[in-house]
Amino acid sequence: MIDWEPIVAEGEKVARQLLRLQVDLSEAEKAGDYFIGHGYVEAEMAHYLRLLASNPPARSQRSKAHYEGIRDIWDGWRTTLHGADKARAWGWGVRLAKAGG
Repeated sequence: MIDWEPIVAEGEKVARQLLRLQVDLSEAEKAGDYFIGHGYVEAEMAHYLRLLASNPPARSQRSKAHYEGIRDIWDGWRTTLHGADKARAWGWGVRLAKAGG
């Protein structure tokens, strides 16, 4: 059974950081999808975010700042959640941020 209380609490923390750093929420959502799609492997996620922050797709000048923000949030996120629960919290945070916090 899923314990939603810590997931929701961590999601709220993520949402605050996403809004504070004004990252592209669609890109934050894609990052969460990457984490899920790659089996919740923390090292894969860290590598992916470092790569995007250092060499973002050539879509806009703001892309680099968005990816750096997402990377910084992920790297600085001190949570006891792991795997699917961490992905759920990230996803909840993105949804909250899209709703305005």
